[in-house]
Amino acid sequence: MTMPATKHQIGFVLLEGFSMIAFSNAIEAFRMANYVSNQDLYHFPVTGLTGAHTSASNHISVNHTAQMSDLLRCDLIFVCGGFDLNKLKNSGLRTWLQRYAQKGAALGGVCTGAFALADAGLLNDYRASIHWENMLAAKETFPQTQFNTSIYTIDRNRYTCSGGTAALDLCINIIRLNYERKLSESVAEQFTLSTLRGEDEPQHIPLSAQLNSGYNYVVEALVLMDKNLEEPLPIHEIAQLLGISVRQLERWFNSYFNKPPQLYYIEVRLLHAKRLLKQTNKSIMDVALACGFSNPSSFSKAYRSQFSLTPSQTRKQTMASAG
Repeated sequence: MTMPATKHQIGFVLLEGFSMIAFSNAIEAFRMANYVSNQDLYHFPVTGLTGAHTSASNHISVNHTAQMSDLLRCDLIFVCGGFDLNKLKNSGLRTWLQRYAQKGAALGGVCTGAFALADAGLLNDYRASIHWENMLAAKETFPQTQFNTSIYTIDRNRYTCSGGTAALDLCINIIRLNYERKLSESVAEQFTLSTLRGEDEPQHIPLSAQLNSGYNYVVEALVLMDKNLEEPLPIHEIAQLLGISVRQLERWFNSYFNKPPQLYYIEVRLLHAKRLLKQTNKSIMDVALACGFSNPSSFSKAYRSQFSLTPSQTRKQTMASAG
């Protein structure tokens, strides 16, 4: 695979108790880009605040390969956090992050790393993603940051994700932005990913133990929606299959998603349509039918309302980015 000569330095700052799965997914994306291109497109120094290694939340330690000062040469620096928000509010870390920003480095947050960036004042007036478990605390603590429920967010030179596998989605997209779509797709294929999730994909709702009543019904409703994209079920039929009233279902959806089930269902179908437009050669009419829209005009109108682009514009942009 022939690639441009441009090389990128992606630094990682590990905080005590960081999420191993999120860190691994992030750094492995860049390693795989080197592998499939057979070039050293990315260097990825790893460091922490103190010592020669940092322990993850699973108590496995990762050795540092660099010093904090070495990251001043990086193009992009990720802060990798964990579940303990107290470890993210650190005066030394705050100073380093502000110094990186002054040097012009792009900054990213993996899992709860966005909390540390916001604590340093580096997410003011930015959109950002953070793990759902820490969403409420982040919003209350940093009202100047627009935290959202997307799996990842790219806003100018800030790159944040919710954690877990979302780090892989984010970093594969960064590879696409740095080089070309073909390289990012090759990376995805190596990881046996069936789809590439976009920035507008929402995080899944929390586990039942973390929620109030109605969670199981919502999950079952989501399953029914996912299984019936081509021939959407009426909301009253979904409620009937679940053995609850439409009013109950609407109340729970409004509680968990701030929107009624009808609107959520349409958004699920439109997201599926967007994936099909980007990842298949199906005609726009076939995509509309596959997502439950029998009328091309109503499909185009709903799609444009959701994404501020028409289906044909999405297809053209995808083809242009593929070269």
